[in-house]
Amino acid sequence: MTDSPAVPAHVLANVRQRWPEIADVWASYIQTEFRAICDQYQATPRTVLGARYGYVVAVDTPAGPLVFRSSPDPHGPDQAAVATALANLGISPAVHQTLTSDHGTWTVLDRVLPGTNLAQSDPATIRLDALFTPLAAMRHQSAPREGMPSILDWLHDRLNDGNLTDLRPGTTVAPVDERETALKLLNNLVNDHTPRLCHGDASMGNIIASGTDRWLLIDPRGMTGESAYDVAVLAIRTARLHNPASLVPQIAKLADVTAERVRTWMTIAKAARV
Repeated sequence: MTDSPAVPAHVLANVRQRWPEIADVWASYIQTEFRAICDQYQATPRTVLGARYGYVVAVDTPAGPLVFRSSPDPHGPDQAAVATALANLGISPAVHQTLTSDHGTWTVLDRVLPGTNLAQSDPATIRLDALFTPLAAMRHQSAPREGMPSILDWLHDRLNDGNLTDLRPGTTVAPVDERETALKLLNNLVNDHTPRLCHGDASMGNIIASGTDRWLLIDPRGMTGESAYDVAVLAIRTARLHNPASLVPQIAKLADVTAERVRTWMTIAKAARV
């Protein structure tokens, strides 16, 4: 029997705050389910990895290093489907298995090494083409499941919420006029938007190094959208590395999207404080 690390206290607290109706049930199954998956893969736990709303453990197996991830998010199946679709395109870690129950979703993935996220990387070593070219693979890909929620609806709700609490440290809700401008742009995008494969959360922590000059996406949001949105969010996030506004044409060309579309999404994403 494999000893299973405990769910970190801060993770359980976050889950209880976000999904109070399922948090304790999810946590009560973690140890048993983790041991079963470890037995299946002959896995030895290595370390609990950082996460806000999930139980994520790096393990060693005879076939190589893996990551076991459990999430109580009701959209867990959608997230797993997006992760699998991105992995099939070679821009996310390979997915070996997904397991869904009425209290959560497990995903078994390759462990990416060194796994350093973008925020912790030396800016001098980061090339724009290495970051943005992989996103071109998403350009014409269909959504991996029917009935998935839309990133457009999620952004619409954020822009209409004057009391938004889900904010990154150091940010405040955008002024009303900024949000109204972004809402008009978002409504215009609906006219020529086709729901497609989208990561949905291209934050610095979700872009990790694989080898010396390759980047992979992890922890997708589990929504439909379009690759131009991911390009825009990543452009905003890399502002500390480069001036994204002046480089939008280059970034858009690398990712096979239009510069105008990227600029529009950047305005929306900034106002929505994503």
